[in-house]
Amino acid sequence: MDARRSAAARGLVLFADGLLVVAAMFAAYGAHGWLKPLIPQMREVPALPEYAAVAYLALPLWLGLVVALRLHHVSERPWSRWELLTGLARMHGLGLIALAVVLFVTQSTLNRTVIGMFVASSFALLYGERAILGAYTRHQHAAGRGAKRLLLVGDAGPAIARFVALASRAEYPPRIIGRLGASPGDGEPDEPTHLGDPTTLANVLGRNPVDEVLFFPPHDDPRRMRDALVGCSTIGVPASFVLDTGPLDGITPEVRREHETALLTFEVASKSPVAMGVKQVFDTLAAAILLMLLLPLLCAVSIVIVITMGRPVLFVQPRAGLRGRPFPLLKFRTMVNGAEAQKAQLSGRNEMTGPVFKLTDDPRVTRLGRFLRKSSIDELPQLFNVLTGAMSLVGPRPLPVSEQEGIQGWHRRRLSVKPGITCLWQIGGRSNLDFAQWMALDLRYVDEWSLGLDLKILLMTVPVVVIGRGAR
Repeated sequence: MDARRSAAARGLVLFADGLLVVAAMFAAYGAHGWLKPLIPQMREVPALPEYAAVAYLALPLWLGLVVALRLHHVSERPWSRWELLTGLARMHGLGLIALAVVLFVTQSTLNRTVIGMFVASSFALLYGERAILGAYTRHQHAAGRGAKRLLLVGDAGPAIARFVALASRAEYPPRIIGRLGASPGDGEPDEPTHLGDPTTLANVLGRNPVDEVLFFPPHDDPRRMRDALVGCSTIGVPASFVLDTGPLDGITPEVRREHETALLTFEVASKSPVAMGVKQVFDTLAAAILLMLLLPLLCAVSIVIVITMGRPVLFVQPRAGLRGRPFPLLKFRTMVNGAEAQKAQLSGRNEMTGPVFKLTDDPRVTRLGRFLRKSSIDELPQLFNVLTGAMSLVGPRPLPVSEQEGIQGWHRRRLSVKPGITCLWQIGGRSNLDFAQWMALDLRYVDEWSLGLDLKILLMTVPVVVIGRGAR
């Protein structure tokens, strides 16, 4: 399935999920009202406005979890029953935890019976939807109606051989009806059937159902193949010209338009704009909610710092953000005044390899500062950085601008995403790791990023902070 059809299919699944989640909400509310006369011990049906308010919050939460766990990719590959069950169980478990937090924060009196019936109804409906979609997709492919029919135009060579080999290994492979080229080829077992030379394209399209024509070298120049391109467009068959780059090792080419100019962009581990938008919205909402909840703690820490250490309360330092843009990072002050001026005197005791500075028993850190660092409370003001958009909740830790300038080569790819408060380095050991391990974890995050990975890191951060592992 090509990228556009895949995106459309995912969008339809997400839309259907939204309808089914709303249906589950109505089913839970109705079932509670129906069961109450039969089971007197049940609490009264919740007031509709209160239930509607919680339901309004639950819908985007449920759909966000579907996207984060990639559960809307059901038509692109076959899912086993176990994968569906475990994926949906994880989603509903996380959703139930999030709902419990929402109910606690809002002090809602919504009873647990309604929540339980909603979660059960949602699980049953979403599982049923995916089981039906999976059975339908498998039936379509078995009947030969689901596979995309491709016609290749080009001479036998590495580009076509690589494409055929990779396409044959797809979980829902396309059907290659043949190839138009100058010669029949070498007769390899997997080689597409030779149907003639490119001048017979119109005849082949007239005799065969074709979903798309792919032009390979030496026929991959749209200007030289203009007549063939016009012929395809005349009968409504999409035509694609292959960019023969060879293996790209994770670099994703994308054609886009900017200022009325067609551009071919190569990007390592390109990110979905929709997923990045979800991440930005989540970051902003979560930072705002956390700041409201933590306001008493922030005020208390500020007062204690003023009493024991004096002013200023905050340590503000220029750090390297997205693509290296400098921004003022905020932390609770943990060192004596003038600590930056003393750094040069301690450079010989640096315990970290690479251009970064780490020192376990830093004499500049105060007694209160050690507690704030060990508990990670000193990082809480960075929620304001997240709220302003300079940082994310999850991402590589931002380095001081002076230290980041010393990082060169492939390590600088860590700057291709927003820096974060927590990351793989944070949950993997922090200062217990050396510089090479730190950079490797940052690049792993950049290359493997997904909403699900962010969610996993956030959940794993909690026990790491409680234990204080690797904090200095």
